[in-house]
Amino acid sequence: MSARTLALGVAFATLASSTAFAQGYEGVPRTYLWNPDVEVCFKDTAEFAKEGPYTIGFSNAGLGDSWRVVMQHSVMRAAAENSDQIERLIITDAGHDDAKQVADIQDLVSQEIDLLLVSANTQQALDPAISRVMRRGIPVVMVDRRIASDNFVTFVTASDAMMGRMFAQWIVEKLDGEGNVIMLAGQAGSSPSENREGPARQVFAQYPGINVLETVYSDWSPVKGKQVMQAMIAKYGEDIDAVWSAHGLQTPGSIEAFLEAGYASDDIPIHTNSDVNGGLQLALEHGIPMLEVGYPPAMGGVSLGVALDVLQGNPVPCIYEINAQIAVTEGDETASVKADLWVRDMVVADGAADLLITGGMGPDYDPTTYSVDYPN
Repeated sequence: MSARTLALGVAFATLASSTAFAQGYEGVPRTYLWNPDVEVCFKDTAEFAKEGPYTIGFSNAGLGDSWRVVMQHSVMRAAAENSDQIERLIITDAGHDDAKQVADIQDLVSQEIDLLLVSANTQQALDPAISRVMRRGIPVVMVDRRIASDNFVTFVTASDAMMGRMFAQWIVEKLDGEGNVIMLAGQAGSSPSENREGPARQVFAQYPGINVLETVYSDWSPVKGKQVMQAMIAKYGEDIDAVWSAHGLQTPGSIEAFLEAGYASDDIPIHTNSDVNGGLQLALEHGIPMLEVGYPPAMGGVSLGVALDVLQGNPVPCIYEINAQIAVTEGDETASVKADLWVRDMVVADGAADLLITGGMGPDYDPTTYSVDYPN
């Protein structure tokens, strides 16, 4: 199966494999269909073609949140499923430390890898190290987090810009163009957070009645998300009309901060969410308007399939975006934002709050006990 087919197949399967409800949108990524460019950039990878089996290094920024754990497991499972083509998959964990990740990459290169798969901790700090790998003739595939330059073969992601804009436009339309927003971002310097924040700010800037009170960083943590939102509530109180959250990892913590501050359910600001079950559960329990746009950790497995395409000399897109489902609480669609699914159809009502509903790992998956026999 080509990486392109694998990507679409995983994107379609992420929800159905996790829950029992009907699927929503099943087409190719809308970011591809709606791309205004006449041509989409593709890379010729013929120079990297070689005979397998291959040794692939995976430099992971870290395992500091549940999304990243599922993404790495997705890579491991894909390696097991392609063990006829992969001799070794060597995985390193940088612990969200730039210097450690640079050292990890140097170590992987010393082990004579055929390709480097990277999820970069921060996009500026890792750029020189990854650029050096490309200059050595070793192809680099980025996944989830990219570097600042284009010194890689391809970047496997869901559209950060689309997420940021859609979250912002939904908030604007729910507030009828008037209101105050807290931007609850992820990790400062990481490409997913920055590439969602920038497009969102551009949307908000088009509406003079929208005021971004403050941008705060959660480090993709529900605990820190709660702490920083407590500080925002203490500072701005009932002036907060909406919380633009860059991902669902911090959304439950934000909602809990409002609940613990004594807010009635009807007074909790509207929120955005991505992938994480707990935010959806709280939205339904308390009647909080919510927009969910998926950023599937299943992209980890997709990236390994794309890596195999590169090593086989197949053309790959410069930016490889997989599909994302869009869900809205009932009654909260807007002129620009329509649901593939209602939140009530997407949530796993009796599931764990930290369940990644777009993980694509199957209904019996438990990240705390998961293991797979992959070539290492």
